[in-house]
Amino acid sequence: MAEWFREYWTYALGFVGVCIFALFIFRAAAKAYSAHKKSYKAEEAYITRLKALKEKYVPLTKKTIENAPDGELLEGAALGIQIFLQKQEDMEAEFLLLPEAKKLIYTLDVFVSDKTLDSFFRNNTEILKSRLVPALSLIGLEAQAERVAPVAKMFDDKDEETSLNEKKLTELDKELENEGFLSFIKLSAAKYIKDNAEVFVDRG
Repeated sequence: MAEWFREYWTYALGFVGVCIFALFIFRAAAKAYSAHKKSYKAEEAYITRLKALKEKYVPLTKKTIENAPDGELLEGAALGIQIFLQKQEDMEAEFLLLPEAKKLIYTLDVFVSDKTLDSFFRNNTEILKSRLVPALSLIGLEAQAERVAPVAKMFDDKDEETSLNEKKLTELDKELENEGFLSFIKLSAAKYIKDNAEVFVDRG
C-alpha cells in the first residue's frame, strides 16, 4: 500500500481534492435549497395572509371596522385601498383623488410594511414620503412626527440645505424600534379608523 501511494500519490491527492470539491458543492446546494424553501414558505404564508385579510376586509363595512382587532385593522383597511388602486389605469392620479385620511392611512401601512425610516424613505416616491409626518400627526402621534420630520427633510428632493445623516437615521430607527413604534402606529391608526369609520367604509 505504501509503495502504491509513493507511485500514485498525485492520483491520491487528486481524489481527495475531488472529494472536498464535491462536499463543498453538496453543502452549497443544500444551503441554497434550504434558503429557497424558507423563501417559498415565507411567500406562501404572506399570500395566505393577504387572502385571509381580503376575505375579511374587502369590502370594508362599518361592522367589520367595529369588530376588527386593533393590531390588523390598519393593514386590512390599506389592503382595500391597494386593491382599488391596482384596478385603475393611473394609480398615482387615483391615489391623489382619495380623501386625505385614506392617503395618510395608506402611507402608514406602507411605512409599517417597510419597518424602518431608512427603508421607507429610500424605497418610496415623494407622493408617500411627503405624507409620513402628516400621517403620524393624523393619528395623534405628534411627538413622533416631530422626531421624524428632520428625516423627511433629508430625503426631500426640493430641500437643498439638509443633507443625509446616516448616523442619525440609524440611531433614530433603533430608538423607534426599541420603543415599539410600529405596534404603536397600528394601535393608534386602528383607533382613528374606528373613530372615523364613515371615511373608510366602501361605498360599493
